Amino acid sequence: MTLKSLIAGGVGVLLLVLQPGLSWSQTSEERLRRLEQEVESLKKERAEAAKQPWKLPIDIGASVTIRYDLTEVEDQTDVRLDEARDGFRTRTRFWAEFVPDGPVNAGVRLTTGGNPSPTSPFIRFGDLFRSKSFNLDQFWLAVRPMKFFDERPHEQQFADVALIAGRMPQPFWRGGRGTWNSELIWDDDVSPEGFAVKFVVPHMGVPGLQLQATSGYFVIQELDDFRFVGLTGDTFLAAGQIKIEYTPVALALAVYGFNRLNSGLRAPNFTPGVGAALGPGQPALLLRDPGLQRTNNQLDFGAGAQGFVKDTFNILNITGQFYYPLPFIPQLALEPFLVVDYARNLNVSRDRHGFGITGGLRGGKMGSGINPFNLWFTYRDVDADATLGTLADSDLGGGTSYYGIEAGVNYRLHKHLLLQISGFAYEAGPNQDNHWRRIFFDVVANF
Repeated sequence: MTLKSLIAGGVGVLLLVLQPGLSWSQTSEERLRRLEQEVESLKKERAEAAKQPWKLPIDIGASVTIRYDLTEVEDQTDVRLDEARDGFRTRTRFWAEFVPDGPVNAGVRLTTGGNPSPTSPFIRFGDLFRSKSFNLDQFWLAVRPMKFFDERPHEQQFADVALIAGRMPQPFWRGGRGTWNSELIWDDDVSPEGFAVKFVVPHMGVPGLQLQATSGYFVIQELDDFRFVGLTGDTFLAAGQIKIEYTPVALALAVYGFNRLNSGLRAPNFTPGVGAALGPGQPALLLRDPGLQRTNNQLDFGAGAQGFVKDTFNILNITGQFYYPLPFIPQLALEPFLVVDYARNLNVSRDRHGFGITGGLRGGKMGSGINPFNLWFTYRDVDADATLGTLADSDLGGGTSYYGIEAGVNYRLHKHLLLQISGFAYEAGPNQDNHWRRIFFDVVANF
């Protein structure tokens, strides 16, 4: 064996021995390069995130509405609304809402007005320049239990459930597009107090098909049993609604059960073997406050004791809606809509129907040359006991027992400024024979 062969063999053995170490050294270098790349990528992500403005996860806002109310009533002796005279009004609101797409949402809102009627947040100008008071208009908490287990966005989930408690935004769908909503049953400014459950299936296997179910229990007036002799117990609302939408058509069926409406009623009486209560009578609480809309039929139970025809109103409400975006003139984004609303009181035999139909048009987009606008026309005919007048529309009809029209138009002059004109002409009063004409000129600033 030559010296050259011995050297070659030794080098081979040496390489064989060093092979694992060389491989390990190469792998470590690759890992180091990979780690450096990950660090650089993380630095870039942090730099991009730092460029984005930080946003508080709470929506804080306010709105200020200045209105001139021009009201003309044919027979002043039949007026059932307080302060129904011309003049300037204002409605100012502040709110804070925590509404991420997560398991817990909450909100509060302060507003002017709301007393004595929950349907009237506007207050008059003119009180010797004294300050105006604010009231706690909404305070609510919502828990979405499915979000504790599935953090995907709502539109990717099969269904969403929300449990809501407090004085909440209106949980029931009422029809409407743009800035208009149906107020046959609920005035826009009423926020019910109690508990509600909402169940939504955003996708039912067919594009555009959606199901929504809402139920709730709401306390209208609490009354202790021991306060006086007469009808006692809490006045409350138990309600449920099912809505199905197949874009662009929607249909909703709701039942509103107003119970113990005559709570607070006391009439003189004599019970043989027990005794007599001969003191002056008292009306039901919902008919006692002069600030409420007391437009339902009333019965006299004797000596000043007025009450509703029935202690319970079960209202069947059917709402249908259709809208269609027009394909021409895309910069206008025109979308006509039609809403039909029907209500029937299942507990009374007369004055129990309510009907409304609205046609409207919305369109415009910020930055397109034509800013957002809305216009609408409504005709409504509502019997005295078609629904509970205390909570119904305070502008067209002032509760129930009326028929007439409403027309309005608004234009968003700036993203923070809206101009609106709305007019009302209707026959109201005990026999739908008192003619009302109202015009509202509104300037609304929101920020």
